[in-house]
Order: sequence, then structure tokens, then C-alpha cells
Amino acid sequence: MTAFNPHEYLNSFANFESQLHTLRPEDFHLQRIQQFLDQAGVQTKDLKIIHVAGTKGKGSTCVFLARILQEAGCKAGLYTSPHLHRVNERIRILSRDNLKDKDPFCGAISDDELKDVLGFLRPYAAAIRNAGHILTYFEVLTVAALCYFVKAGVDVAVLETGLGGRLDATNAAESLIGVITPVSLDHTHILGDTLGKIAAEKAGIIKNTFQRVVVAPQEKEAMDVILRRCREFGVQPVLVDPNKYKDLKVGLKGGHQLLNAATAIETASLLKGMGFRISEAAIASGLKNIQWPGRFELLRQSPDVIVDGAHNEASARVLAETLKQEHPEGRVLMVLGISQDKDIGAISRALAGAGEHFILTKANHPRAYAFKEEECRKYFGGKTFEIIDHLPKAVSRALAIAQPQDVIVVAGSLFAAAEARAEITHVPV
Repeated sequence: MTAFNPHEYLNSFANFESQLHTLRPEDFHLQRIQQFLDQAGVQTKDLKIIHVAGTKGKGSTCVFLARILQEAGCKAGLYTSPHLHRVNERIRILSRDNLKDKDPFCGAISDDELKDVLGFLRPYAAAIRNAGHILTYFEVLTVAALCYFVKAGVDVAVLETGLGGRLDATNAAESLIGVITPVSLDHTHILGDTLGKIAAEKAGIIKNTFQRVVVAPQEKEAMDVILRRCREFGVQPVLVDPNKYKDLKVGLKGGHQLLNAATAIETASLLKGMGFRISEAAIASGLKNIQWPGRFELLRQSPDVIVDGAHNEASARVLAETLKQEHPEGRVLMVLGISQDKDIGAISRALAGAGEHFILTKANHPRAYAFKEEECRKYFGGKTFEIIDHLPKAVSRALAIAQPQDVIVVAGSLFAAAEARAEITHVPV
């Protein structure tokens, strides 16, 4: 008998993450995951869940909050997506036991633990499949995370939405606190082509009168929709004021991380009001000691090599601003790999002013986009560029032509950042 391999098992399910450019809104609903949770007896009501949705900064906000909780002595479950190198990174428990661990993915579920939880869920997933229903990779992984957190008895589970919010698999469970980070245009073919439509999908995580809600600063169109949703449920949201937190010391580069940290602090303050003991020292340590790979992460020096998962126009603009702040003098060589379902032109134009030489590339991922020379002339007019459709070769080329004082940035998608990170740090994938 062949041994049960949890990674092969996960890969047997439909993976929407690699097919987002082909999907439609009607491909998403919550019935099958709710049925899965019920049949498997996963008691999500036993979890105190903080559910984070938004376009920008939701992953960083989740990690800031989990680290604050860890520093406060709590056992915090953390569920994020996508992963950089191994799916285990998505499901983590941060606690006193791994407080001093320097591994950026400390507390990640082990292969044996993943095997156990998926082995337990396997017959329930089979029953749903046998009834003619399709389960997705993300749905199965979400149920696995919730099941793992329940069995581990975490004090708080911090969940990052995968896509949208209203119909995202993470929204099958009730949350204690809903958090909405800044909303911008992304995945418009699925979530809608206006800020208001996208905000309505994100605000779908607000769904009962007992929730508390934290809302980061928004464009007016998005904020109006979110506040209207809050009023429907009689919820008075906490609106994050970044001006209160201008002097924060955080362990991640970029002014945008101050906003993510402020959002995490406001959420932690709500938890304090619910009886959690979270000191100012725990907050300060959590913000300072955070590690979040692939987000303006410096991998080596002389020349500096930075990877950043900037994957839409808004995050590309933030990356450009951060580069100006952190490296005002250095020549920037940018290795750019973007996903097909993104606004290629908007991302390219947002980054065009941030670099002197561009190497346009293609990550080893089904959604990766292949640049064409004529569009590169349009997007990067006046700058030198070259097209190398193999990301490791593109990184090698950048290293070959860079001077020690230069800065190499790999960006455009988390897939590109992950592949470059594995290439440069020799992380086993």
C-alpha cells in the first residue's frame, strides 16, 4: 500500500489559485465548505477568530497581530496565503514555545501534522466528491487549518482571506473581529470593476451584530460601502487613524507597514477590551521582531538584492515609494515578473520610474505573463530593458551586470519573489 502523502493529496483538488485568470464570480460559493466543516465535526464556534480582508497589507497585518499575541503569551493560530516555498508555511502556531525562533516560518505545521489532519478529513472530503461536488485546494486547506487550530486549542486564530471576502472559504466560520485593510482594484474580473463593488466583497466578512470591526483608511467610494455594511448590522467600526502612529518602530520596511502595524494595534486593543492581557511591551516587541519574507526583503548585499511581492498597481506604487525612501542614491535594476490576470500596464507604469534597467521575465507558474517587446517599449520608454523568459536566468543576468553599489529588485508577483528567493538563498522547495 502506498503511504499517504499530504502534498500529493492536496494537489489532487482543483487549484483555483493557478487558474484565477480563467475563473468567474459564479465559481465561488460557501455551501460545499460549510458542508465539509459540518460533516467533519470541526467546531469553529470554539475558535476566537480574527478575520482579515482587503487588497493591500492584509497578510502583513495578520502577521503583525499574530506576533503581538505571541509576545503577549498567547497561542496564536495564523493562516495566510499564498505560500512562498512550501504549503506548510500557510498554517502556523505562534506561541511561547517558538518565541525566540529565528526561522521566518517558525511554528509552521509539520508534514506529519499535515498528514494527520488531512488523513482525518479525507473520508469527509471523499463523501463530498462522491456526491458530485468539486472541492478546491484552498477549501481543503482552509478546513485543515481550522481543524488543526481547534485541536491545538489556540487562544486566537488569525485568518487572512484568500480572495475577496464574502465568498472566500475563510468566511465559512464566524469571526470575533473583522478587519478590512485598504481596498484597491484587483481581480476585477471576479470581484468587480469598481472600488465600490470590490469593497462590497471585502465587507462580506461583516455578518453579525456581535462582531467588532476595524477598518483601515480607504478611498471614499470603498469606505462608504464598508460603513453602510456596518450600519446594516448595527456595528460601530474602529477607524484606524495612521496619524496616531507616526512614531511606530516596526521591523518591516516601507511607510505602508506603519499603517498595517497601526491596524494590528487597533485590533489588539479590541482584544484587550475582551479580557486578553496584551501589554504595551508585547505590542512593541511584536512590531519590532516581525519577519515576513518576500515583502521588501533584503536577501544579500553588495549589490543589495531585494524581493517584494508587489502584485497590483497599488502595491507597485508603494514599492516605488519605498525604494525612493530606502535607496535614494543607488541605481535600481528591476527584475519584473507579473501574473496574467493583473493589469500589466498599470503595474509596469507604476514601477517604470523606480528603475534604470528592467529585465522582464516569467516565473515558473501557470499564471505567469510573457512580456512582448512592443509593450515594453510603451511601458518603459526611455529606460533600457531586456526580456528573459526564465526567472533564474533573469536574476543571474541582473547579478552579472550590477555594480556593488546597485540595487536589484525582483517584483511583480509573490510567485516571482518566491522563485527568486529560492534561487538566491537556496531554500529547499
